[in-house]
Amino acid sequence: MALQDDVNLFYMQPALRVFHDEALRFLAFSSEEVMAQAGEVLFRKGDKASGAYLIRSGQLSLVTTDTTETQELFSGDLVDESALLAEVRYRATGIARAPTNLIFIPRLAVQRVLQEYPDLVVTWENDIVKRLQEVKLTLEKVMKILPPSEQKTGQPTGD
Repeated sequence: MALQDDVNLFYMQPALRVFHDEALRFLAFSSEEVMAQAGEVLFRKGDKASGAYLIRSGQLSLVTTDTTETQELFSGDLVDESALLAEVRYRATGIARAPTNLIFIPRLAVQRVLQEYPDLVVTWENDIVKRLQEVKLTLEKVMKILPPSEQKTGQPTGD
C-alpha cells in the first residue's frame, strides 16, 4: 500500500486524529505490514504489547478465555490503543479469522514522533482525556438503566 493510504487510514483513527500529516507520515513509514492467514495467532493473552495493530482488511478475533468469549474486529479497527502509550500486556489472544492485512504501529515510533513534535504531547493528552470522559458518560448512562442488583457487578442476576 502507498504511504499516503496508510496516513489516511491513521487519520481516521480516533487515537491518532490529532496528529498532523508530517507526524502521521513518520508513523506510517515506521510501521510494519503484517499479513496473517486464517487461523494464525498474532499474539497471545498475557504477551507484552510493543505497539498496536491497525486492521487494513480481513477479520481478527480477540479471544479472552475460551472460544465462547470473543470480540470480532474488522477493517479500520485499532487493536490495543493503550500499547501506543505504555507497556501493556494483551488482554486477549488475537486470531485471524480470514486472510488479514494489518499495520503494526510500534510504541517506539509514537514516542519518537512525540519527541520530534512536542506540541503534539499536550494536544494528544487533551484528546485522550476528552475521549475517556465520553466513555465515562456513556458508562454512567448504562449504569442508570441497569437494575440495582446488576449495578455492582455488571452481570445479570439470573432472575
